[in-house]
Amino acid sequence: MRCLTLLFATLLLSGCSAEWHLSKAVKKDPTILKEKVITVTDTVVTEPIVVRDTVITSQRDTIELIKDRFRVKVIRSYDTLLIDGGCESDTIVRTVTVAVPQLVAGETRFQRVQRFTFWGLITLLLVSIAVIITKRALI
Repeated sequence: MRCLTLLFATLLLSGCSAEWHLSKAVKKDPTILKEKVITVTDTVVTEPIVVRDTVITSQRDTIELIKDRFRVKVIRSYDTLLIDGGCESDTIVRTVTVAVPQLVAGETRFQRVQRFTFWGLITLLLVSIAVIITKRALI
């Protein structure tokens, strides 16, 4: 009985390695080993900036200056000078391409020995069960 318990514990504690499962997956679909390219889009939104100032002069006139995203508007109304300026909000989009390496499958020598040992123990277990059954059947 102890021998069967030991063999059962050996079966439970020894199993297939991750490498073995990976090699099976590669056999089913070899495209999982190809390098994949992932595109990441990063977006930064800047807040608008507004500046206002007032100076007193005479006469009426309006001047508006626009350069790129920056805007300045000078309004003269009699003895009041109103300066309105600001920078419009902007969205900066940066696209980065990243190459992601894929998994490399292969079985090491230790894993091969472990696999053969596992199947050897299974065969030994089946043979011992067959011997026990035949001995009981003969008696």
